[in-house]
Amino acid sequence: MSAEISISNIVLRNLRKEDLDDIIKIDSASIGYMRNNYFIRKFERIFGEDHQLLISLVATDHNRVVGYVMGEANTGEYGIPESVASVDTFGVHPDYKRVGIGALLLEEYCALAKKAGIELMTTLISEDYPDIVKFFKAQGFKQAKMIALDRRL
Repeated sequence: MSAEISISNIVLRNLRKEDLDDIIKIDSASIGYMRNNYFIRKFERIFGEDHQLLISLVATDHNRVVGYVMGEANTGEYGIPESVASVDTFGVHPDYKRVGIGALLLEEYCALAKKAGIELMTTLISEDYPDIVKFFKAQGFKQAKMIALDRRL
C-alpha cells in the first residue's frame, strides 16, 4: 500500500478523544498485541484537568488516523530541568511506514515544543527495538548522558 501513499495527502492535527480506538488499532498492528489499558490511562491523563502534556498530534490521510505522537513536559525530577520534554508514545500504521509520516510527526512535535520554551527532547527506547532507535537517530536524537535503571520485581 505504501506505493500509493502520498505524503502531500497527510494532515497533522491535535489529538482528539475520539482518536483512542484508531490509535489502539495502529499500536496493536505494529506490536502484535493490544494495550487498551495503557492508552485509556494515557488519554485520561491527556484530557484530564491535571495533565502536563506538551501536545499530542495525529497524522491523517483523508481523515483516517495513520500515525500519532504523544509526550510530556518534565517537571524537574532528579535534576532534569523543566525545559525538557519527552516523546513517550509514537506510532505509524504499518501500511504507512517508510514514507515520511513519522519524521513529519516528530518534526512538528519538536517545533511546537520549541515554541513552548522546550530546549531538549528526550525519549526512552528498549534496545530490543533497533529499528526504532535507528529512526530516532535519523531524526537527530543522540545517546543521552543519562542512565536508565530498572529492577525486576
